[in-house]
Amino acid sequence: MLQAACKSDHRGLSAWLSAGLLALASVTAPALTKADALAEAREQLVEQVVEHAKLAGPMTGREELHPAILDVIRTLPRHLFVEPEAEPFAYLDVALPAAHGLRESQPYIVALMTDIVGIEPGHDVLILGVGGGYHAALAHRLAARVYSVDLDADAVASVTARLAAQNYDDIDIRAADPYDGWPEVDRQFDAIIVRLAIDRVPPMLYRQLAPGGRLVAPIGRADDGQVLTLVTRGTDDSFATTPILPVRFMRLPGGERL
Repeated sequence: MLQAACKSDHRGLSAWLSAGLLALASVTAPALTKADALAEAREQLVEQVVEHAKLAGPMTGREELHPAILDVIRTLPRHLFVEPEAEPFAYLDVALPAAHGLRESQPYIVALMTDIVGIEPGHDVLILGVGGGYHAALAHRLAARVYSVDLDADAVASVTARLAAQNYDDIDIRAADPYDGWPEVDRQFDAIIVRLAIDRVPPMLYRQLAPGGRLVAPIGRADDGQVLTLVTRGTDDSFATTPILPVRFMRLPGGERL
């Protein structure tokens, strides 16, 4: 896995951050305010994501991610989207626990999936699996219209409140089965991001992907990992599939359904 392969490259940074930069109730030096520390930590996170993109480039074909995505990571407060005990590690490029037993994905993977589907201003974007809400907030900051679905109604309520508290109250989140896509079945999206592992792309997601649209999902039967996969719908209703990168995601309950 990329994350494991890159861990040694960031041991110094990890030790520095864990030593206290991200202990959000304090500051690391007399001249460094809490806001300064967070800004510096986010900048370090961008550097980690950039480095991971370079290392994975031979596999993904994307040694550089879109600058707009990096700009969002540079300003988005990830510590507000993870569990309190994980806040000191929020700006390390690792997956972390979110509320209700969910997880916030590794920021590089969030950035890669977002880059793969090519979100542009005004796009309608469907995100399946809410995590802590970080991915939805990132897509929204790219000026997309964001919709999200999660099976856990408590998680949906929690993430909705968290996003509203940060003025993301126009993100539409529904409690429903992500396997069936958006509850309004005739709705189509320019981009679909599946944040839960599935054995195959469900038929409804093919239907809800607009002509010319892109879908990215971790696909695979094995419990020990999947392959991040891009599905592109042509204007002639053909579908092309491209494997991107070995990954490991939480599985969608019932994701093996036919």
